[in-house]
Amino acid sequence: MDAVEDISWWNALPISPGFLPKFLLFVSVVSVANSMQCYATLKFTKRVYSGKPFEVNGLSSRTFGTWTMLAALIRFYAAYNISNGPIYDICIGTFVLAGWHFVSEWLWFGTASLGEGLTGPLIAASTGLTWMLWQRGYYLTLPAQ
Repeated sequence: MDAVEDISWWNALPISPGFLPKFLLFVSVVSVANSMQCYATLKFTKRVYSGKPFEVNGLSSRTFGTWTMLAALIRFYAAYNISNGPIYDICIGTFVLAGWHFVSEWLWFGTASLGEGLTGPLIAASTGLTWMLWQRGYYLTLPAQ
């Protein structure tokens, strides 16, 4: 095996079996990009909160970006430590909080509307939560990596 293959991006993926750790890594990377967008521009935050875009301001966007970065950090750590029970459960919590936030902003507060800005976060939160709850027993019985 040559040195180029040893340092390929493939070797950086989580080594635990299954696709859930890779999904968590993917969602984490996307969340980091979203966090940076929240600091750079209001455009994408206003797309998520298209029900009342006039309520989006620099402070709310940066706060959302910070919150999203924290969720990304937890999900990243869980991707590489999937068999650690407390980390796994905290990661589940990030999807519960994200789901609650987006659904409440949509259905209760009316700041978000179902469309291109909200669909992705709703899919990520519901997929992550369902998948993690469904696979919890499997991943927590794996030996620590």
